[in-house]
Amino acid sequence: MGIRDEDLMQLCAAPMHGVATVTALDAASFTVQTAQGPLPARRAASCLMVPQVGDRVWLAGDLAHGLYITAVLERAAAAGCELRLPPDSVMSLAAGTLTVQAPALRVVAREATATFGRVKLVGDLLESFFDKVSQFSRWSQRVVDGPDQVRSQHIDWRAERTLQLQAEHLIANGSRLVKADGDQIHLG
Repeated sequence: MGIRDEDLMQLCAAPMHGVATVTALDAASFTVQTAQGPLPARRAASCLMVPQVGDRVWLAGDLAHGLYITAVLERAAAAGCELRLPPDSVMSLAAGTLTVQAPALRVVAREATATFGRVKLVGDLLESFFDKVSQFSRWSQRVVDGPDQVRSQHIDWRAERTLQLQAEHLIANGSRLVKADGDQIHLG
């Protein structure tokens, strides 16, 4: 290897850092414009914000092993940002409170599993739309201050011991049949 080749190898292995602009991107790599010209770069594991074309970014690395975008310094357009974590990531706090605050919050997932010691929801409106809802609990209580309506084709309530319906006025209507069946039936 000649002196020129050794100098070139040393230059490629020399650490680089500085500001660049993202000019192109594909699935896992970026092209950034630097003072040395356009160079390929990858997003560093610590850079959670996904760079977009036109963003000013901070680079670190070397030409031999690759350049990494370690931070997005300035967003080119007035667009939002995407934070991307690697697979099987965990967000944890040793103490304190984690707050996610936004005028609107949308969560999209194929499956979500949550384990809580206690859940408290406070809001003005809760809407949910499901094909099927299954609930299992050892104890349940619900208090509604106002009308409580259920509309269904069939309702099946079963109690192993006691089912109690109590009201100031209890009305049971059946357009075709009303049936009361038991060993003893007390009316009045």
